[in-house]
Amino acid sequence: MSTYKEIHGLKIKKVSSDPPAPQRGQMWYNTTTGSLKIRALGPGVWTTGGNMNTKRSSTTAGTVTAGLASHGYGYSPSPVGGSVATEEYNGTSWTSVNNANQARYQTAAVGSQTASVVFGGLNGTGDAGPYTMSTAFEGYDGTTWTNLTAAPTAKAGGPTLLGTSTLLVQVAGNTNGSGEPGNGVQEYNGSWSAGENYPTSVSGLTGAGTQTAAVTCGGATNAPGTTKTANAFEYDGTDFSATGALPTAANSGGGRSGTQTSALFCGFNPGIATLDYDGSSFSVNPATPGLTTPAFGVSSMSNSDNTNTAALAAGRGPTSGDNLFTTEEYAGPSDATTTVTVS
Repeated sequence: MSTYKEIHGLKIKKVSSDPPAPQRGQMWYNTTTGSLKIRALGPGVWTTGGNMNTKRSSTTAGTVTAGLASHGYGYSPSPVGGSVATEEYNGTSWTSVNNANQARYQTAAVGSQTASVVFGGLNGTGDAGPYTMSTAFEGYDGTTWTNLTAAPTAKAGGPTLLGTSTLLVQVAGNTNGSGEPGNGVQEYNGSWSAGENYPTSVSGLTGAGTQTAAVTCGGATNAPGTTKTANAFEYDGTDFSATGALPTAANSGGGRSGTQTSALFCGFNPGIATLDYDGSSFSVNPATPGLTTPAFGVSSMSNSDNTNTAALAAGRGPTSGDNLFTTEEYAGPSDATTTVTVS
């Protein structure tokens, strides 16, 4: 077996305190603490962020340092039912801003804090409703909400939106108030048009990427959501093609963080905590969020920077207690100093 000196050309140094700026791969022995240490690439982690102001199952857009949460179903002590509430996140705290135009929940959002859109959902207010399937499409510019051209087909259940506020694809999703899954695809580039049908009728689908380079995965194939699929597909703006499957059949995972070749997913139902996708296969990421059940939900996780090294999750979790106020932030792998243990 090679020694540390043979690999690095140096012996392990003895020091009384840790070096101020160690390099990745550097190892030393701290005589004060009596510990052997190394600078290495550490795992990604989920941490708790600032609480939201309104208790609701919101949809999110933006990034960890510039996030947006809007719409959703409100729970007491917030007004109960479909919500117009909108909040902005600065990486530390949420601030309530101008309300959206239409009270809805089970919506989907995509974009940044200053250029986002929200589509679909169930339209209505109050505990009893009535609620109707919505084709509504609203845009937010960082200050004001504007009603945009409605989509051709109403969808709910957090229907998957991928891309930007001006160039996006909407894939599958609930097609009626009973939660029936569909395979219809709608694209938007300033106006709406039909895309190629998804290979399977699903609801609770998640994905990441752009209108012309996306990956989608999971979903439920029946109205109760009890029959799930592990199938995943890549989309090139025209056609869907099969790619590596999820480790376990699941639906309602959080996504929209990363690209078609490097994406992050989390909070599926059943509980797959965090997954990485490398362009061909999924692997389990050891990072575990604080709230793992029920699922994050398709529309409650975002990172509009299109990287898989950061993500914002808010407005999801059990409806009891204060879980729907909770925000969680993901930070990808980074260099860290760890103590080496020898058994």
